[in-house]
Amino acid sequence: MMNKADSDLIRRQNRHLVLEALRFAGRAPRVELGRLTGLSLATITSITAQLLNEGLLLEDNTVAPITTRRGRPSVDLSLNPSATHVIVLKISIGKFEMVLADYAGTRVAHQIKTVATYDMKIHDVGKKAASLILAFLSEHNKSPADVRIIGIAAQGAAETGVGHLMWSPAFKEVNIPLTEPISRLTGIYCRLSNDANMIAEGLMAREHYLYKGTAAVIFMGYGVGMGLVIDGKTYHGSTGAAAEFGHMNHIPHGAMCRCGMSGCIEAYASDYGILRTAQGLPVNTPPPLDAVEPEVMMALETSARQGDGAALGAYVKAGEAIGFGLARMIALLSPDRIIISGPGIRAFDLAEPAIAASIDEGVVTALRQNVKLEKLPMDHDMIITGTIDKLLHDLDREVFARAEPAA
Repeated sequence: MMNKADSDLIRRQNRHLVLEALRFAGRAPRVELGRLTGLSLATITSITAQLLNEGLLLEDNTVAPITTRRGRPSVDLSLNPSATHVIVLKISIGKFEMVLADYAGTRVAHQIKTVATYDMKIHDVGKKAASLILAFLSEHNKSPADVRIIGIAAQGAAETGVGHLMWSPAFKEVNIPLTEPISRLTGIYCRLSNDANMIAEGLMAREHYLYKGTAAVIFMGYGVGMGLVIDGKTYHGSTGAAAEFGHMNHIPHGAMCRCGMSGCIEAYASDYGILRTAQGLPVNTPPPLDAVEPEVMMALETSARQGDGAALGAYVKAGEAIGFGLARMIALLSPDRIIISGPGIRAFDLAEPAIAASIDEGVVTALRQNVKLEKLPMDHDMIITGTIDKLLHDLDREVFARAEPAA
């Protein structure tokens, strides 16, 4: 019995190695797969035959150009895009965004729906999301049977274990059930994650060799979030709501935050916090229910660069909030690298001197001297990209690495 169990475990591990190698390489011949995985050619041949038979791989039978090399021409293998699909549902203030991606990771459909999220009743959120997903699939000639999993990336504190959104700036309600109603109404398995964590997942999926240690991805924009990587894995905490960097206290009894508390980092370093400071409004001015329009922030950035003291001062205060928060994190976790990302990266140059000065003031040189601080321009939506990558890697490991039982 133990030999059978051991054999099954090794088979799953080897299948996962092959799928993972093709996920990174895109396409490769069997010999190259052997080099990438460390498996023998016989093992590669056996595994790829199974995966081809199950419809998970495709074989490129295109005749190669004549060369002086002897022997059979190599045949490339790749993931079969039509093997299955995944859906990403990104929930943010006033907006539900959906993306359909195939098994190779290519986005095949995209839709954004404006939704009055803030005043939605607690049990209407899942119903609304499910109805939008079903309509989205129908519009693109897909059925729930074509989709293996739905990944929800949401602003706020996500309790991933039970699939509840504990708190989000997008909703007045708290402890909103999401995965259960969406799964029940669509018939598709569903998972919930914090949106900033998905940026970290996307970075690890694409450049995993850079994120083997401890790293933090700071999201700046409509809010302030963090994806935390510890020992090469995204850290979610006991409930899935870990790494709420934006809601660490920066100034006790300070500016009002969207979370309902006062003095949070986000209350100074988010779009609405920066704008409130620049406009000279009282710190107890409630944050707006909607996200600040990008054009407003771009105009503020221009004013700051042209020497507007109030505008520039707001970015300095934002940088101080981020920097002192990072100093505390560095002292606790000693990360290898810190990556600043999100729409707020456009104004990074305005806040960067204050970030650096606050880190220097907030933590001793010995603890911070080896930490790399980087910025990641968001040319595309890393939250959605990361969620797609996470879903597909989970399918490779948890579902498709399990071979069909022999007849």
